[in-house]
Amino acid sequence: LTEFDAPMLARLEGARAQGRVLRYVGSVGVDGKAKVGVVELPASHPFANIALTDNIVRFQTARYDQNPLIVQGPGAGPAVTAGGVFGDLLRVSAYLGAKL
Repeated sequence: LTEFDAPMLARLEGARAQGRVLRYVGSVGVDGKAKVGVVELPASHPFANIALTDNIVRFQTARYDQNPLIVQGPGAGPAVTAGGVFGDLLRVSAYLGAKL
């Protein structure tokens, strides 16, 4: 993935020059469509100042529209997270008919 190093470094430096940060964020819209990717956020955003292994979720609903509900806490860490993702992939594969 080294071909992405220079473009990502340029993106990071551009964000920092504007006092912003890059974060990997997933979201689900009201239409049920999910998207995941690297986004640029202001330094004041709740996602900008979390510890490396923390998890943070923002709920923006009809009730929490003007002031979204934020839930933040320690994550499981890299090894446990990787195991969980692998288990999820196995379940999806089995659901789709793979012989495991």
